[in-house]
Amino acid sequence: MKATSRHLAAMLVGACACISALPAMARQPVRVVAAESSYGSMVQTIGGDHVHVVSLIDSPAVNPHAFEGTAKIGRELSGADLVVMNGLGFDHWMDNLLEGTESESRIVVKAEDAAPSIVLPDKNEHLFYSPRIMLATAGHVEKALAKIDPDNADAYEKGLDAFAKSLTPIYARVQDLIAHHPDTPIGSTVPVYGYMLALLGYPEQFHGLSYADMHGTQPSAKQVNEALEALKGHKVALLVYNVQVTNQLTDRLVDEAKKAGVPTVGVSAIPLHGEDYAAWQVEQLDAIKKALDGAS
Repeated sequence: MKATSRHLAAMLVGACACISALPAMARQPVRVVAAESSYGSMVQTIGGDHVHVVSLIDSPAVNPHAFEGTAKIGRELSGADLVVMNGLGFDHWMDNLLEGTESESRIVVKAEDAAPSIVLPDKNEHLFYSPRIMLATAGHVEKALAKIDPDNADAYEKGLDAFAKSLTPIYARVQDLIAHHPDTPIGSTVPVYGYMLALLGYPEQFHGLSYADMHGTQPSAKQVNEALEALKGHKVALLVYNVQVTNQLTDRLVDEAKKAGVPTVGVSAIPLHGEDYAAWQVEQLDAIKKALDGAS
């Protein structure tokens, strides 16, 4: 009887040892919905394999200002642990979708709240063109991920460091442009590139016209004529336009710039070819440097 008891005890101890030796069940990746792929790229850099990221606007064929939410997007938001968006009206369609898919546990990070003191006085909504605002937003994302998934907090901190390091080539390009083309007046068809122009210290021309065009209102005849005369008279060194926005005014300004010999560079509101955030910014800064070098 005693031998049998000892045998059963040994079996129980062995079974417990086997159970304790089994690997812990892996946590499912944190479900993240990013309104735009610029933010999706940043979250992926921070979270790595610990996140599953869905970017809602990730196609070059989409005009972000004309984008509308769908029931499918609502379902994505319902299941999200973390939502990252621009705010400031750029992705206004997200607000109603978030209200309609309320969740007690879901965390929402808005770039507009990350560094309000850096937001331009005119409330330019294209916050993703400020590397400083993006880094501040990344800090909020890292904290949110660590709260949702504390077991991988160290990995998220390292991911944040990696994202910060990835911005270094952007600042190198900015310094190079400032050194070789300081205080350069730039014309814009829309204010999408405003934050980067501010970082470069470049006076942005056609401000009233560009905001009217972005919001779909008709700029005044005076604004249009001033822009055309500035291009003809080479009062701007470069014309920046949004490749995702096509209309008669943009086409007219680009055509006039080319006739006058003013270089043009197309930029976008999201990475167009799947690039990460830093690569996207570097590519466009390199295009501007090449255009200005060629016009010198």
